[in-house]
Amino acid sequence: MTHVLMVGFGSVFLEAVEGAVPDDSIVVLEEPDNIRHRGLDGEAERRACLRAVVPATYQQGGDCLDIAAELHRKQPFEAVVPALEYAVPAAAAIAEKLGLPGATSRAAGVLRDKLLLRDVTGRAGMPTPRWREIHGPRDIVDFAEGGPVVVKPADRQASVGVQLLNHCDLPEAERAWRALLEAAEPGHAPDRPMDRRFLAEERVYGTEYSVEALVREGHIEFFNVTEKSVIGGRHPVESGHVLPAPVSAGTERDMRTAMRRLIGATGFGSGILHAEWIMTGSELVLVECAGRCPGDRLTDLLDLAYATGIRPALIEILAGRRPRLPQRAAGAAAIRFMSAPPGEVVSVEGVAQARRRPGVHSLQVTVGEGDRIRPWSSSWDRYGYALATGRTPEEANSRAVAAAASVRVRTR
Repeated sequence: MTHVLMVGFGSVFLEAVEGAVPDDSIVVLEEPDNIRHRGLDGEAERRACLRAVVPATYQQGGDCLDIAAELHRKQPFEAVVPALEYAVPAAAAIAEKLGLPGATSRAAGVLRDKLLLRDVTGRAGMPTPRWREIHGPRDIVDFAEGGPVVVKPADRQASVGVQLLNHCDLPEAERAWRALLEAAEPGHAPDRPMDRRFLAEERVYGTEYSVEALVREGHIEFFNVTEKSVIGGRHPVESGHVLPAPVSAGTERDMRTAMRRLIGATGFGSGILHAEWIMTGSELVLVECAGRCPGDRLTDLLDLAYATGIRPALIEILAGRRPRLPQRAAGAAAIRFMSAPPGEVVSVEGVAQARRRPGVHSLQVTVGEGDRIRPWSSSWDRYGYALATGRTPEEANSRAVAAAASVRVRTR
């Protein structure tokens, strides 16, 4: 029986491995504030695979190492899994302390800090946009020099705080700086004050992709390319994904080479990587990279397109084993997020019919009459999605787009 320590409570991860791992085999460490905000007391009674949710501080330090070591002494773990973005450094540190495979603390630290990632990959000779750390609005103006610029937190997730500025004068920079400081994620970050850093980057234009890779001892065991769709405007929130991306064999080889360089530059050991790239006319530029399962249901898309189980395979890798993984997709899968004008929801129609459309695997709407839809400023503002499969990426994507569009959400 594989005993797993999961750092951060990942409900989607737990749902996916239910039945694929033994009952009572997973212990979760979660921030006490997050347990309270998300109402996680009693989760162990509701999930067969979950033995306990243990309070522990792990974001920017804390007592998680000592708590993990004590739990390990009582019943040894075979794998330590980061379920959330903010859990990546703690999971790597715990794995090292317990002598288990993991990302390595160095790599986890680089992946969680976009400033470090820019520095490390730039020193390794990888294409990177011009960038600098910023400490206030004047730094943004000075860096932009009147042109377009990206400003973002160095250590957040889900596009929280990320802004694209086309023409940056001081009032615009002050507005952007306030948004950086005020960006919040209730239930995902603890209530205590956190140290935050910020950066400005040169804007890079091109087609956006992500690469998902399972890595064992620095070697790629599974590889996929995803094509991304992003909304226009100030906030670059993803509106959809399709995989495997319809790219040429040459482009796929270039992306494999870039991922190997990224693994080498960061010193990544074992785990999963979700790296986002922009393909310009002449080169592949790294946007950012995460050392945990991707969000946006991308891992579910991988499972469907490749007829596999990525999360159970990740557990196997982090337990020091080598799972059998497909090298080619059996089909294609896509997701499209729903949008409606901001305002109070008056009605939601067409959900049942949308779920019956060809190829629709799952469809979720999280708003109802009386709820309020906000403009998208991060991934947390999206209220629904349609996930579909097809024989080709084009077919899967058209099915997801059509299903999402057939749900009618009226607002006022």
